[in-house]
Amino acid sequence: MSSKVFEAFYREIFSDLTVSREESEEIKQKLLDVNPPPDKLVWLRATVFRIGSQFLTDDKASNVSLLKCMNAIVHAIETTCMTPTVDQNDDFDGQKLEDLYREVLGDLSVDREESKELHEFFKATNRPPKAKLIWTRATIFKIGSEFLSDDKQKNVALLKCINILVHAVEITCMK
Repeated sequence: MSSKVFEAFYREIFSDLTVSREESEEIKQKLLDVNPPPDKLVWLRATVFRIGSQFLTDDKASNVSLLKCMNAIVHAIETTCMTPTVDQNDDFDGQKLEDLYREVLGDLSVDREESKELHEFFKATNRPPKAKLIWTRATIFKIGSEFLSDDKQKNVALLKCINILVHAVEITCMK
């Protein structure tokens, strides 16, 4: 698998700030064809954010569309290449999860201690059930769009925080 191939592929997807059903299927098929090893999945997802940050603009509506594209690619990676490791959890609190996301994204940074707390949150404190995994990740992007601004540096920092949140969900709830 060539890194440059995926980077070019992501740029092509981001170029029009939309992901059609056909493009979504193309992403999934590309992942199936490549069958990336588990240690390459983090790179594939992180690259979505790295390349995506190059498409940030001063226009909030465009940036919201960009987040939607990024979410679609991450969704394809997770549903095509990863398997949930969670079961049913009747104690899951969606509002608690949303509050955590707003807290993390509010200051545009995640230090090592906060990262450990995120892992603990998803492992034990408020582990999402399998039926809520897609919602759990999609909500990161949805709430992230609330924090977009007209400052590109702040938006890049926001993307880094979103990436950290997505990573925490993946590392604790999927394999």
